[in-house]
Amino acid sequence: MRTTIDIPEREHALYTSLAHTQRTSFSKLLLDLARRGLESPNRVADTVSAYQVDPQTGLGVFRSGRPVLLDDVKALEDDDDSSAREAS
Repeated sequence: MRTTIDIPEREHALYTSLAHTQRTSFSKLLLDLARRGLESPNRVADTVSAYQVDPQTGLGVFRSGRPVLLDDVKALEDDDDSSAREAS
């Protein structure tokens, strides 16, 4: 059966990204989310989404307990470079 629903752009981008990540269709993802919501309504209502999607960039926005500084990013890049060298 087909139906039409209106989904705000922000949520549409999030669901599209999740479907792509889980290698499933948009429809199957929505069905799974709805089914989970019906099976455990209290748990779904109490959970906070893992991340949001920036409406301008379409990229995931993650929150941390403190501001992420340029030095933090450089340290992660250095870790990635050394990991790549070790793997070679």
